[in-house]
Amino acid sequence: MLYFISTPIGNIGDISSRAIKILSGCDFVLAEDTRNTGKLLNLIGIKKRMISFHEHTDELKIKKLVEQMKSGGDYCYVSDAGTPNVCDPGGKLAQKALEARINVSPIPGVSSLTSLISVAPFSCSQFIFMGFFPKKKGREKMINFIKSSPMPIFFLESCHRITKTLNFLSKKLDGYSILLGRELTKKFEQIEYFELSDSGLIDQVVAKGEFIFALAKNTKV
Repeated sequence: MLYFISTPIGNIGDISSRAIKILSGCDFVLAEDTRNTGKLLNLIGIKKRMISFHEHTDELKIKKLVEQMKSGGDYCYVSDAGTPNVCDPGGKLAQKALEARINVSPIPGVSSLTSLISVAPFSCSQFIFMGFFPKKKGREKMINFIKSSPMPIFFLESCHRITKTLNFLSKKLDGYSILLGRELTKKFEQIEYFELSDSGLIDQVVAKGEFIFALAKNTKV
């Protein structure tokens, strides 16, 4: 069995008892970064042999891993934080495992996307997630896409670009509001909801930590 395990995005208390049980009982842990996963395992009192697996893992190593899995045992895959394959590695491993008829199973848990959705002041029965907002190329095309969408659209952004991105959006999206999440589940968690036209609130955003935001038209009453 190959388990894809969601791990905390900041607060260790968010790891599920089921995730701990599966990690405790597996034979190997495949990790996006063995150093980060090692810290997590230490915090929950688990010692396991770890195998590095990330977006740059070559095909030969993947083939060997799949053959190893086919010979028996239980394996767990974890990304650095959050849910595998949500802007994290995992898809290629799942593909190769399923093609080889290896049983896979998700152990659900934390994701910055679903965390922000849970407090959204608008309906998220339908939504679009686009990953990181374009740095330069494709920004104007993305604005047109946002304007054509009837659904809220979610993006990730880095602390290095968040101020520039918010100012860019405020100039391009008249009549839109933004739901902004910073450092979700962590000590300095911040969740703000405001109209993009309110430049004063944009200036108050602390450009530190990890960001996720949603854009929706005419949502603020």
